Amino acid sequence: MNNKANSGCDGWRDKLVGKTILRESEETALSEDQVVRENELPAIRRILPPNSMMTMDFRPERLNIHVDANRKVRSVNYG
Repeated sequence: MNNKANSGCDGWRDKLVGKTILRESEETALSEDQVVRENELPAIRRILPPNSMMTMDFRPERLNIHVDANRKVRSVNYG
């Protein structure tokens, strides 16, 4: 991905930041516009909670989704 694509992450930044990631069948009291289901995410992705270990290999097509302890998306980037 080039820097221009990574700056907005092909629209994923706008779609995800500030929303909570839920498993497909997970129930919530949050409204639908506050959540995104894992099955709606790209196939090549990783969800990174705080202080999680991750491999250092760079995969330009992989979307890294950085979440807080409540799985609320803080940032996204490719790599």
